[in-house]
Amino acid sequence: MRIPNLPTDLLRTFVTVVEVEGFTRAADILGRTQPAITLQVQRLERIVGHKLIVRVGKEVSLTEHGESLAVYARQILRLNDLAIAHFEPPTKGTLLRVGLPVDYAVDLLQTRLTKVIKQNPSLNIEVRCDLSKNLLALLQKNEIDVAVALFEGDDQQFLFQHWQEEPTWVGSTDFNLEKNTIIPLVVHPHGCVYRDRMTTALKLASVQWQFAFSSPGIGALQKAVRDGLGVSCLTEPTLKQGIRSLTISDGLPPLEPLHIGLFARQAQIGPEGYKIIDQIEQTFLKKSIQRLTQH
Repeated sequence: MRIPNLPTDLLRTFVTVVEVEGFTRAADILGRTQPAITLQVQRLERIVGHKLIVRVGKEVSLTEHGESLAVYARQILRLNDLAIAHFEPPTKGTLLRVGLPVDYAVDLLQTRLTKVIKQNPSLNIEVRCDLSKNLLALLQKNEIDVAVALFEGDDQQFLFQHWQEEPTWVGSTDFNLEKNTIIPLVVHPHGCVYRDRMTTALKLASVQWQFAFSSPGIGALQKAVRDGLGVSCLTEPTLKQGIRSLTISDGLPPLEPLHIGLFARQAQIGPEGYKIIDQIEQTFLKKSIQRLTQH
């Protein structure tokens, strides 16, 4: 049985069109004409035997098959670019802009990223920490190149890899909830996925709550929980000494899982960007292995 090959030039065109949401802009980035970009996408569609992109005026969207191929295309391009980089000197002076979420594992990711920067002094990296919602907006506006962010599970434009995390209610080690009392919540500002998970779960369970403390910083939020100001929602990487997990037996409803995505503008990150992506992926892989060995 003959298995067709997926040419990397066609995959790069496809991914670029997806990232910039347009054929004309992709043509500018890749140094081709718009008709040439259209022909390349059509050729890729003939190879896989499915429609990948739907065009309505100037807007483009992925079909279900297009979403599936985008995941594989990003991985194939990553290996291709890393292989080429092995035989070429690193590009100096290129700025790589990285976004890390304050609402998820920022200490863990920042520590790993700092280690990479120190080990590769030639890398020119700018790190920005913010709420996941803001990071995705910055990525959309091309103000950052790589980001780790919580998302709702349906964003395919820049999605490189994704994981699922189980959030848990938390309180101080000596915090107890009295029955039929208003739940005091410790939260990040409006727009935080954790905050939305908590309020949605409480609404569905018809449980009353009030905001007791709000801060954009994870450190301040953790301290407020440890000090007993209220309960919050965290994940395993952000649990600290003095904080304990709360369960349904404490009178709190279950929480929906979180989606964590690794997003990248692959059309512009270059081989240096993949060094950061690799370290982020290894961080999540190591964390997953540690969690499995603890159970």
